[in-house]
Amino acid sequence: MTPIDFVVPFIGILVFIFWRRIQRRRAERIASNIENQTETLENESIVPIYETNWCDMPAEIKLECIGRMEIRERLSLRCAAKSERSLVDSQKVQISRGTFYRVKLKQGMYSSSTVVSLHFNKQDTFTKHFVSDYEAFELMKHILKIGIFEDLEISFSNSFTNYKESINDVGEISATNIEISGCNKETVFAILRKLKNGVESIMMTFGAYFYEDSLDEILAIPHVQNARYWHLKNLKHSWIPGFEACEVAQVAQMWIDKNSKIGSTFQASLIDVLCQTYRLFNEFVKYFDDRIVFASEKRIRIRTNNPDRHILLERGLDDVMEIYDDLQFYRMMVISAEMKESEYDDDCKTWILKMEPQYYNDDSENSFEQYDYNSSDGSSDFADDWL
Repeated sequence: MTPIDFVVPFIGILVFIFWRRIQRRRAERIASNIENQTETLENESIVPIYETNWCDMPAEIKLECIGRMEIRERLSLRCAAKSERSLVDSQKVQISRGTFYRVKLKQGMYSSSTVVSLHFNKQDTFTKHFVSDYEAFELMKHILKIGIFEDLEISFSNSFTNYKESINDVGEISATNIEISGCNKETVFAILRKLKNGVESIMMTFGAYFYEDSLDEILAIPHVQNARYWHLKNLKHSWIPGFEACEVAQVAQMWIDKNSKIGSTFQASLIDVLCQTYRLFNEFVKYFDDRIVFASEKRIRIRTNNPDRHILLERGLDDVMEIYDDLQFYRMMVISAEMKESEYDDDCKTWILKMEPQYYNDDSENSFEQYDYNSSDGSSDFADDWL
């Protein structure tokens, strides 16, 4: 036998041994991987697996689900189980515009209906008509409690005032812009005091439920003092001599006392039934006699305690708004003391339309965008017994 005859079998034996070692190590790695995966699965099995039943979910999971629900689903859940009501009430919802108002019915046994209308950024709309004031107010309280409003409008007649005490149950009302009309004095004050910090504009209508002392109480509310824009429609009529002028002067005095920021704006409209067109300006000049910088039939400018700031009172006059018209519009602003007369804005139409969009027979939008309150998806028929 040659040496090669001995070498070949020996090499074959070495290859076989090496192959067996490779196989053994591969088996060990597979076994190790299986053991690790088994341990992982055992650890994962500690995490509870919930059934689809809502009752089996913990509160934090329910809150996450509620946060993703639309308003109709939230109201349905709120009706379905009393135990979930507190969870639903604790979750806030962004609302681009919320409107609560009354409309007169042309037919049927009921003379009026209360409407709750909500608009969301996703073009989603919820509208509900109520014949019962109680049901309408209960829904309104819930929406005011959970809503974060860009625009909020509340307009009710005197028949709604029986529930004004319940406004105190709402908590803070979060709104960037708010408009209030048709409410009695107590309800207006309750709403204003419930507003959360951050209100930028307040629009109000001075109705039959307000008296001479109402403005003092309104001006004492911090949200009114800090609002960048505020307007009052339908100030007291001219049979209360000097009262309108006192109101405008009171706002100016409040700005002086609070050192209000440049850009703060107050607008007012009044019906001058006696056509005493110069009386408001004359009374304003008398009130601030020692602060007058400039006075004309259209503008009055006064100094404040801050040398950097003046207050400018303007009257809306143009080709449509004439000096002897019964309806008069006024705008007052905190301006820079450096502002020149050439910088005054003579376009009163723009700011008058902010208060009275139809006055010029114009199609301009109101301070809040005009919406179609009839929901296209049938939501106005939603959940008659939602309470």
